[in-house]
Amino acid sequence: MKTIKINRDSVAAGDDIDSHLQEITIQSNWKISDIIKHIILNNYLPLINGGKATWSVAIENPIAILTQETKFKPKLICMPEYPYSGETYEVNIEQIHFNYHAQDDPENVYKVLSRFKLPRS
Repeated sequence: MKTIKINRDSVAAGDDIDSHLQEITIQSNWKISDIIKHIILNNYLPLINGGKATWSVAIENPIAILTQETKFKPKLICMPEYPYSGETYEVNIEQIHFNYHAQDDPENVYKVLSRFKLPRS
């Protein structure tokens, strides 16, 4: 088991009064979709009027797109899904951030973020 931090953008003016930073405990063999499902089941993301909220999920880089309608089926940007259980390629997750994209089309958000690249050092 491991404790990680989660945080999210505010969705409205009154939503930014308190911090959204929380700590959760995850299992070391969970994949990204397992972690997201755990967060959703604990009602971390607010419900948006109209039910069309789009979120991107980031661990340093964008890794998934999530919508309020399909919250248990995140569209992964990272392939293959990680962390790898018991493998040498395991990713050290310290914090996950949920970026709010209002009611933007999730396919457009996916197309933009899937092209996201960091410069190589």
